[in-house]
Amino acid sequence: MSQELVIGTRRTVGARDVPWVFVSPRRVFSKVEDVTAYGWPLVLLLTATALVGYAVVQTGLIDQQVYEQVAARKAELEQKQFDVVERSALNLMLAEEDKRGEFTRMVSRSWVVGWKPLASLLSILLASAILYGVVALTGRKPEWHTLMTICVFAGFVELAGSVFGLILMVSYGTLDVDLSARLLTPWLARETGEAKLSAMVGHLVSGINPFRIWFWIVVCIGLSVTSQLRGWRAWVTCFLCFAVAAGTEGGVALGSAMSSQPAKASSVSVTVD
Repeated sequence: MSQELVIGTRRTVGARDVPWVFVSPRRVFSKVEDVTAYGWPLVLLLTATALVGYAVVQTGLIDQQVYEQVAARKAELEQKQFDVVERSALNLMLAEEDKRGEFTRMVSRSWVVGWKPLASLLSILLASAILYGVVALTGRKPEWHTLMTICVFAGFVELAGSVFGLILMVSYGTLDVDLSARLLTPWLARETGEAKLSAMVGHLVSGINPFRIWFWIVVCIGLSVTSQLRGWRAWVTCFLCFAVAAGTEGGVALGSAMSSQPAKASSVSVTVD
């Protein structure tokens, strides 16, 4: 009876356990139960993600990059069409560029403050749903709340990556901060002498991010400790999830780069994974 009392009153995970995800994830996940204990940690994660986005906006780097892009396009228009069109028509084209820049600025601000938290929530739900299906296929009873708790706490690792990216942005005064394997592109270009091929490879590996690898390691530990998936099943599942996500992101980055080459510098890039 005393044993039942201890089990019944044992404290499950909460917001106070978040720091332990970075130093001792096993300690965190050993207290996970199939209950909705992830509510406040999820609120904290989404709020912190929005605050990081707001901090990016407050740095003024988004506005600065948009203004630089608009100025470059306007200079190109004046150089190409000053002798071809009337000055009034050119002024209209320049005004259109100003409007486009303002729209880009608003969309970019909305992305980092509003869409990033929503994207984080959707990724947590998707990862939990995939893991739920995999656990069910192994014959074990999947626990939705347990899987959600694991993914929510692992999400703080990606939040740490966003904070680190913000620090680099402020330090170097630019939005073009990349934490992925694409950083190896210059070295690959020097070694092979193929700059174009190296750039393509760089886009393909842009989904390989150390914080994302860390995320799936934490998820794997959580699956093992909670006995949802154990041993090689947990590692293989997490590796495949990481590989599919990284491959998809790399393919999208490559396709976007190839399609935007004729009209370069038409959008703002904010990469803080």
